[in-house]
Amino acid sequence: MPISAIDKIQLKAFIDENFYETGTEMKECTLPDWSDQPEKIISIKDQRLKRWALKLNEIWRFLCREIDPIVKNEADRFSLLYVPNRFVVPGGRFREFYYWDAYWIIKGLIASGMLETSRMMIENFVYMVNQFGFVPNGGRIYYSKRSQPPLLLGMVYEYYEATQDREFIRKILPTLEQEVKFWEENRNVTVKINDRTYNVFQYRTVTNVPRPEMYAADKNLVKQITKESEKRRILRDVASAAESGWDFSSRWFADKLNLHSIETTNVVPVDLNAYICWNYQILGFLYDIVGDNSKSLEYQLKFDDFRNTFQEVFYVKNASGWYDFNLRTGKHNLDFYPSIATPLFTQCYYALDKRQSDDLFDKMEELGVFHFNGGIPTSIQNTSQQWDFPNGWSPLNHMIFEGLRKADSPRMQEKAYWLAQKWVLNNYDVYEQTGHMWEKYNVYDIYPQIGGGGEYDVQAGFGWTNGVILDLLVSYNQRMNFVLMDGKNSSIIQPGPDIITTQNLHDPAKLNHANLTFAFSLYAQILLISLCLFISGNFLY
Repeated sequence: MPISAIDKIQLKAFIDENFYETGTEMKECTLPDWSDQPEKIISIKDQRLKRWALKLNEIWRFLCREIDPIVKNEADRFSLLYVPNRFVVPGGRFREFYYWDAYWIIKGLIASGMLETSRMMIENFVYMVNQFGFVPNGGRIYYSKRSQPPLLLGMVYEYYEATQDREFIRKILPTLEQEVKFWEENRNVTVKINDRTYNVFQYRTVTNVPRPEMYAADKNLVKQITKESEKRRILRDVASAAESGWDFSSRWFADKLNLHSIETTNVVPVDLNAYICWNYQILGFLYDIVGDNSKSLEYQLKFDDFRNTFQEVFYVKNASGWYDFNLRTGKHNLDFYPSIATPLFTQCYYALDKRQSDDLFDKMEELGVFHFNGGIPTSIQNTSQQWDFPNGWSPLNHMIFEGLRKADSPRMQEKAYWLAQKWVLNNYDVYEQTGHMWEKYNVYDIYPQIGGGGEYDVQAGFGWTNGVILDLLVSYNQRMNFVLMDGKNSSIIQPGPDIITTQNLHDPAKLNHANLTFAFSLYAQILLISLCLFISGNFLY
């Protein structure tokens, strides 16, 4: 029967009889430990930043959700995955929980003193692991065939550091171990480098059909492809890129430009392996604090062994950093992505080898990625994808700030503060312009802007953005302020005639020339303003 022949009245009656109203399965809720004057936030020294932080703290109340028990009792009637506790959602179109978002949301909740809510969110993820064997991408049944960056152990570590709750850790440790085993058993891949074989990890889903949440877009992507096996390969790589959280980015494209060339399952990502490395280290630590010496030693040894593997597979000495490895080409992708700094964040490198962290820092300075107006870009490739230039994302920027802050180097620690302050003040400017926090930002424009690109409109809310800002504000609560650091503006890259596209942004000469062009432009503007003031003064007097 053609769609045009369907009786609209009968269709509406059928829907009313067999379907619930939209949104009835998930409701807004009250957070049990929310306070309008959190201790850490009211300790912020700068009064304007404190007032803003209190406004961001207020947003948590509007992002609280809980799932109606009917979803548990009649699961086959809903796309929503049931979890027992209240939780904080990202916001906008993201109405359910998402996996890796929650790490930065929990960082912000801890800054707001909301330890009970943080624990409840962790318990929800533990519930998911017990049900599925891993944490799904998000809180819908159609997300249950893929995961996201494995940061549950990171959340637990942050919670423990804030609470010292050993009994909670003891109770959930077997499930945390199960989450890691999922990656070991289902996302492992063998890499051969210099005639040696290594076991590492990649994003690799089992699905090879259009994503239900983006069905039309995926169908359209492969509609011109006649070979069925190639369609399935592309769709699997699309879903695997979604599992990475970077959907989409030139990181996954064979030609660095077009989604049609996606090859996620040929890529062995440096950041995923840094997370796994961190997970081993955290498990060793957690087993130690609950007194299980045998298990603690097991994971400490795993951490040591995998750190060696990580260095051998991902570190490229001539390029001064850790890079994705491509199985098809047998080479590393030496383009800039913030993921190259993930090992600094997870501490998956030899801390005593100060040269590695120093060299990576110098490399990023040389590339100029620290000196964009709005923050650190997600790449230097302008593909119109949301995980590429000119967008900057809170979690990626935060990991770089934290990685530099943890380094045993005063200049890197100072740069961490400088970058964090720039990110905070630019987020503040956009908040003042729009009244909202956003999932991503354009870091390239002269003035702070909302980000764009990708498969959907930019979303407001926004869980992990709020979490990062609150964490930074309480971390630097006595230092961060509205007085910009000396020299900040002199090193900012401004759009100029030589930067029409971003295909050449990896060339330091281009970046330096852009700065010089801006300096002359600024000098000319100052002369013009001075001349106008001089003329005005003559007329007045």
